[in-house]
Amino acid sequence: MNKKEDKKFKILIVDDQQKNIQVLGSLLRQEDYIIGVATNGQQALDALMKSNDYDLVLLDVNMPVMNGFEACKAIRQQEHLKEIPIIFLTALIESDSIVTGFDAGGQDYVTKPFNSKELLSRVRTHLELKDSKDQLKQVNEWLEKKVAERTKELELANKELLELDTAKSEFLNIISHEIKTPLNGIVGLFSIINELDVPEEVTELLNVMEESTLRLENFSNKALYISLFNTKGKSALRFNESDLNETMSAIVMRSKQQLEQKNMTAVLTNKMTDSSLSFDAVFMDRCFSYIMENAIRFGNPGSQVLITIVSSKDGGVVTIEDEGESLPADYDISKIKPFSTKLHVDDNPSLSLFLCKQIVEAHNGQLAISNTEKGVVVTVTLPMA
Repeated sequence: MNKKEDKKFKILIVDDQQKNIQVLGSLLRQEDYIIGVATNGQQALDALMKSNDYDLVLLDVNMPVMNGFEACKAIRQQEHLKEIPIIFLTALIESDSIVTGFDAGGQDYVTKPFNSKELLSRVRTHLELKDSKDQLKQVNEWLEKKVAERTKELELANKELLELDTAKSEFLNIISHEIKTPLNGIVGLFSIINELDVPEEVTELLNVMEESTLRLENFSNKALYISLFNTKGKSALRFNESDLNETMSAIVMRSKQQLEQKNMTAVLTNKMTDSSLSFDAVFMDRCFSYIMENAIRFGNPGSQVLITIVSSKDGGVVTIEDEGESLPADYDISKIKPFSTKLHVDDNPSLSLFLCKQIVEAHNGQLAISNTEKGVVVTVTLPMA
């Protein structure tokens, strides 16, 4: 097929012999090609510079002013002419001449005197190749345009999501603060009331109210911290040289009452020669406290909580292992959605674990949780610095 229904190919004949131009022009017009003519290399270059619609060049080698090889090199120096097919018309069949033509940028050659069927076949082949390349280029340009449009849409959507996430975090922050302020006053009042001599039935009511208030305060604090890490990330931390063993020892001491209520014990083993690391002592204390609370809450009565501190290649590792309920088989800590749950959020351990994960990752550390033969183990890895 020598043409597309929606396009007529245009060919530039470059030859200094009028007779050759007439023969080639007649032959190509019979195939419904549009013809342009130049009698030397310079004219060919000028014609191609003026018009962008030529699809192929038939270029004689031996011409005055600028021969075919020189003309081909000059054509290839123009950015918009680098891909146009060039077929040399030559009486030179020596291999050196043929190589020179290819080095100059030609795609093919036809020897003189040429065979018309051979010439037309080569012309058709290179026109079809060029047309395929042009179509592919158009498709690529269309795809690039679509990708650019889609990228812009995604950037706008991402910007909107970030704005919504920031707004959500700010809203959560405000609500948490607004809840926390009156809660502090209520908790303070309970401390005063507990010192008073009140009837037993009133004391029971006050205990229920105090427990509910503390749960609300606990949830408010967690929501506030989650909001803080959503908006500030690592910048929310204050790094100082702290001791992992001292941190865990203090948590075990604070957990004594909870442990005794379930007849449980905690065993702390420090295998680090120097357990000093650089971390935010306040937030890491909260993190390990939440993990410890869950271990006690889901541990079996009379069981042990094993806490181990060991060295790692680049820092320290703390494991907190309980004996009790196992995690679901499909549990994945990376998929925790703290405020999307069928459980009451203030009673859901996922809220604590999500916050712990935020705290540890802000330290460039890792938090992992998995089942053991007896229960669950939480592993926190912290870097040296």
